[in-house]
Amino acid sequence: MKKAASLLQGRVFLAVVGVGSTIAAVVVLLSASLSFAVFALFVLALVVMLRRAAILTSVFLVAPFIPLLRRLVNNGTASNADPLAVVAFVAVGLVLAASFTQILRVQRMPKMFAAGALMVAASVVLSLGLGGGAQVEGLFSALGVTVSILLIAAIGAGAVPDVWPSVERYLPLVGALGGLYGLYQYYVLPQWDRFWMLNSGLSSIGQPLPQQVRIFGPAEAPGPFAFVLGLCVVIVASKALSSDSRNRLLFAGLSVGLLIPMLLTGVRTAIVGVVISLAAILFLRSRGASRILPMIGMAVVLALLVVVQGRLSGSSSLFAADRYTGFNASTDKSFQDRIEILSLLKSPSQYLVGHPSGARYDNIVIDLMVNFGLLAAVGVAIALIAVMVAAVSNLREGVSPVAASSSVFILIAALSGNIFLSGFGLIAAAALGSTLRSKLMSRRTPHGINGAVPREVASLTQRGSSK
Repeated sequence: MKKAASLLQGRVFLAVVGVGSTIAAVVVLLSASLSFAVFALFVLALVVMLRRAAILTSVFLVAPFIPLLRRLVNNGTASNADPLAVVAFVAVGLVLAASFTQILRVQRMPKMFAAGALMVAASVVLSLGLGGGAQVEGLFSALGVTVSILLIAAIGAGAVPDVWPSVERYLPLVGALGGLYGLYQYYVLPQWDRFWMLNSGLSSIGQPLPQQVRIFGPAEAPGPFAFVLGLCVVIVASKALSSDSRNRLLFAGLSVGLLIPMLLTGVRTAIVGVVISLAAILFLRSRGASRILPMIGMAVVLALLVVVQGRLSGSSSLFAADRYTGFNASTDKSFQDRIEILSLLKSPSQYLVGHPSGARYDNIVIDLMVNFGLLAAVGVAIALIAVMVAAVSNLREGVSPVAASSSVFILIAALSGNIFLSGFGLIAAAALGSTLRSKLMSRRTPHGINGAVPREVASLTQRGSSK
């Protein structure tokens, strides 16, 4: 009875939001900008579902294309006040609000992650209050970090539906569509993307000319796009490596196809993350000779990518012949920049309270330390370590291996930036939360054959509050 009442309360909340969004949509269509109208209609389209699981799944699958929608609506102009920049976070925030009663009734949750998440949330609030006035970019960062961390905790505790099984089924298709658009962008570079480069200051990724740009696809920059593609590669490759399905060859082919547009992003960290994630599956799940063939396959694929890069270097100055195969610590600018960023750790006392200016740093711990204080940096480090421990344990035991390997990739991505500042961050939160939830459930339930959680037990992570 209590469960039914809480579900009813959540649906009533979403229904009220739906009515409010309808009124807002009418108002903005008559008097405000197209961005506000699309924002209100998007929220309305989500809340009329009245099911939290459906809303979350829709947000996670649509999030990679929201930046492209922004460019199309605004004709490539960049605006800090664009409501479409936060629409995905707002939608997830509504789900968290609708799950308030379930959150209050949580009895068990991943304690280490919860402690880290609480530290991050407290430090964000403190920095916003005492940090000397937050800029618009700082408020956006605070929203992204807070919503993402709370979502991971809520999924891990079972208060919010674990929709990762649905996301991992359909996200590779989203990645394939994004990859095709990325290839189109590389060879054609549409007007709205060209304007976006000029207006948002993306000059560091090349010139606004075909074949002279590191592609960013439907995302706002090459980094988030590369990590979405990399996550899709890890998902389909994990399915190929961890199952005996007849579709193994299809999965392997799709993963290779996704690597081509990923190569054109020029983001080396994403490729490193893919290799490490797949290696984790091979060494933690495979045994004996079963490791050899996939490793040979990976070597062949990497060799083919080097050949593709060599062809690209003939027509584009961005893809030099040694971009992916050569490394010199003394001359590599990206490496030097990251070393310089790490030097900020020498004086942590300067960041007891953060200054939420929205400045971005190529490391999630450093990013949170500067913007939201030392407590947030320590908290996010503790939280991500908790996820890493759960992911490695799940891979060893065969518990939700796709979510676990995806979490490994995401944690590697976090070393090169704040992963919670884009749609990729919400998708990452779904995988990390699912990994924590699977680990918590496996502790409460006897393991099946070969250490795997029985199918009827694994399905519990999607039940309960799935509506």
